[in-house]
Amino acid sequence: AKLAASEELAEKVQESVTEKSLDKDIDITFTSQYVQLTLKGSILFDSGKAELREDALPIISKVAVILERYAQSTIEIEGHTDNVPIHNARFESNDVLSSYRALAMFNYLVDNTTLDPAMLKHSGRGEYIPVADNSTPEGRAKNRRIEIKIYNTLSGE
Repeated sequence: AKLAASEELAEKVQESVTEKSLDKDIDITFTSQYVQLTLKGSILFDSGKAELREDALPIISKVAVILERYAQSTIEIEGHTDNVPIHNARFESNDVLSSYRALAMFNYLVDNTTLDPAMLKHSGRGEYIPVADNSTPEGRAKNRRIEIKIYNTLSGE
């Protein structure tokens, strides 16, 4: 039942994404627990930075509108990086960078939506959960991402 509920939720989210012409920017997957929107890091952030890019704001505001439809659900924002060590004055590691990126998305949602901050979680996952091969530029680009999970209200989250 949980998987079916997630699938139904995923279909609704996919419809919203398509309706807002975000198909090329967002991938949607689901498990029995949640529906996940994956946004490419390169769209959202400049390399080594954690501020949302100005030109990403129209995309993010469309995502925010979609998320507001699921205000009763726990929404989790995860930042992920590739495995290239980062050395800059602001961030001593990919863990820190990924945390700040997730926080940037969280802050945007808190400031620009009616979502309850208590229902939003944010975490930096660093380089530890790659979805692609870090030995290629394409793979590294895939690994740099923000994942937003909308928990299925049936999953007891």
